[in-house]
Amino acid sequence: MERQRSDNGRRNRQPKAKDSSQCRLQRASSLPPIARAPPPPPNELKLAAIAISLNVRLRSADMPLTMQERAIRRARALVDANQDKNKRPNPTQLAMCLKKEFDALYGPAWHCIVGKSFGSFVTHASGGFLYFSVDKLCFLLFKTEVQPVVKPPTSLRLKINNA
Repeated sequence: MERQRSDNGRRNRQPKAKDSSQCRLQRASSLPPIARAPPPPPNELKLAAIAISLNVRLRSADMPLTMQERAIRRARALVDANQDKNKRPNPTQLAMCLKKEFDALYGPAWHCIVGKSFGSFVTHASGGFLYFSVDKLCFLLFKTEVQPVVKPPTSLRLKINNA
């Protein structure tokens, strides 16, 4: 293949087939599109909006959204009510009130820990865990399984007193 000569007698260079920047663009465009996460369901957006409006930060949850909403609304109300009486809310009373409400509404074996600094490592029942903070107080609310103790039938009891 012969190169064409220009008017001044010099050879014109043939343009390159591909510019290096074009190669990069082509490679990038040949990749599959980035998988975008589907938008969150409307109920999750509603809960997030409620949390923001109440100045609550959800940290971890394994609980239905309706129960989460009840917990954060109740915790916010408890903190606000106790701040009016004292300068600092009593974490023990906050925990007791939230625990009793969840025991009454959703069955027994709810546990609640409230404070500014605590460590935890808990086992919870499926669908019964929520960790969030209201202002500077952190709330850990979880449920455990309760199995009633069944007494053995009277005929199978050991008689210890008889010799």
